[in-house]
Amino acid sequence: MGYWLQDSSQAPKSVDAHMLLYKMGAHNDTQDIQPPKQQPMIYICGECHAENQIKSRDPIRCRECVYRIIFKKMTERLVGFDAQ
Repeated sequence: MGYWLQDSSQAPKSVDAHMLLYKMGAHNDTQDIQPPKQQPMIYICGECHAENQIKSRDPIRCRECVYRIIFKKMTERLVGFDAQ
């Protein structure tokens, strides 16, 4: 919506519908939009082989032995590729 048209007949219908809903009070500026919850990934320590759940903002280190080399755990779902 970064533009305004001189002639309102040229405006797309979606812009008109949006403005109508805005004027009717269908917008909700007071509601805080929360981002989706981040799922922690499971990593395996390279030293003690302990499983660690690490989120995106957590420091990258083992919670058991403080080792900094960790590996992502393999997925259980079947992943297949077509080679030609």
